[in-house]
Amino acid sequence: MEPARKRGALAGSSEPAPVGPDDLVNEMSIDVEFEGRSPEVKDYHCIKQLLQQLFLKAPVNLSDMTSVLIHQPNIGSVIKQVTDVDDEEEDEDDDDDNADQVFGITSVINITEKTSECVENLHKLMLDLSNQHSDSDTTLFVNRLLSDDDNQVGLIINERYVNIPSAISVPLFQALSKEMFKLKSKKQSYNFDYLIMICKLYKVKNDKKGNKSFENSEIIWSNGEEEFFDKAADYKFEFCVQNDKGFALAGSWVESDPEMIPFRRVLIFTMDKFCSLTNQLEFWLANIDTADQHEG
Repeated sequence: MEPARKRGALAGSSEPAPVGPDDLVNEMSIDVEFEGRSPEVKDYHCIKQLLQQLFLKAPVNLSDMTSVLIHQPNIGSVIKQVTDVDDEEEDEDDDDDNADQVFGITSVINITEKTSECVENLHKLMLDLSNQHSDSDTTLFVNRLLSDDDNQVGLIINERYVNIPSAISVPLFQALSKEMFKLKSKKQSYNFDYLIMICKLYKVKNDKKGNKSFENSEIIWSNGEEEFFDKAADYKFEFCVQNDKGFALAGSWVESDPEMIPFRRVLIFTMDKFCSLTNQLEFWLANIDTADQHEG
């Protein structure tokens, strides 16, 4: 894959401190540097946990999917904390070593070639979700796309833990794009026609007047960069997963906070468009940060 160490992608992250007696949440800034590495067998359980928070109760064999992601040739990255050589030597004697903790994964899996149980699960899941939740044009397109095995379709996996800033997605997506480009000349299965991305988002529940509709509700993206892909998607549809999740957005919240209802939004775009968007992502994120600073 591309250079394993994608340093400089992330300057730091912030984690909320526990709720105090006055129900006020104070943020504590922690400087952490991350890097992208190729998935390894030892990452199995961490990757599976990340997939679980994305797919929830969806009928997908996540054990099989984790194995597929790990054993794919030269594609995909996991996010790990950068450790110095001295730290690594000390960690060898540390029973609580967290050096191998996986904080996120960005990869792709072919859902056209049904060579494993999880791929069959994902193929059927996309068809079922589209039939249940999308408009007629999108349903027709998805059924045509997935019913023709000549169409190579990839499912982008872009999952990480909360509070890791979107900036880290730039080198990870750029690496993934380059990896797919290199592999498509060797393996037809990576010469994708279309890519699908499942995004996590939350909507503010507003029923002050008894209106339970989420129309025009404020949207909070779990991974902020996915809003950029959403704006350019060729097709999209969404569905609520509140019953699957069992709780709203994780974190320390006070009673006065508005309730966040979890949704999944499925985006579909051509491979060419994905590569173009990946090249524009860093610029878009920089503009968003600048706008936020001006508002502040």
